[in-house]
Amino acid sequence: MAVPMGWQALLRVVDFQSLLSSQPLVASALEKAQHAGGTKSPEARALREGYYLLAKVLWTRRSSIRRTHDLAWLDHTVVSAGARLGRVWDDAQGSRSIRAAEEALPPSLSPELFPQEGSSWIEVPVQTFAGISPTVKIERGVSQPFRVGVVPESRLRAWSEAVTTAKFDAPPAAVSILGEIEALIAAARRAGGPSVALVFAASSFEDRLAE
Repeated sequence: MAVPMGWQALLRVVDFQSLLSSQPLVASALEKAQHAGGTKSPEARALREGYYLLAKVLWTRRSSIRRTHDLAWLDHTVVSAGARLGRVWDDAQGSRSIRAAEEALPPSLSPELFPQEGSSWIEVPVQTFAGISPTVKIERGVSQPFRVGVVPESRLRAWSEAVTTAKFDAPPAAVSILGEIEALIAAARRAGGPSVALVFAASSFEDRLAE
């Protein structure tokens, strides 16, 4: 039995207000998937899990590292697919480039988007129902096999300045990633709104293959 280690990462602009208000859209996609492939199809199962994930975060007003990771991917694949900028990596070259970008950024700043250990919570304003807290607590950090970074709207300007400076002395492997971060930050700032954030969501997994 071969057990190679897989890895994937997503860097994306996420509007948590839009994302956490998307249950009707996900429900519609789920209904279509069930009609097309049945209630037990992989697509239907994934959409059902996404629908319940949104419900859990809305109800508890908290999104753990695992939930934040899954929310970012739900936004990328279903809720805002093609509507906002995002980049996916799933190979060793991508992993090396991200590591190079981490090392090129100021050590006081880099862990916000590329955490190495531990975790912290930030609050993002999300208006949903009357009488419910107007903010959602988002956890960022490392909880194996998940690694999640979140740069909220209030920190985008500082990040923009830091990335622009870092590009001047960065090694070639880091320049392209820093350029993409710069473009995503610009897109997030244009989108405006306190619920917009830049999110990095990565995970590793064992892909078991029978001999």
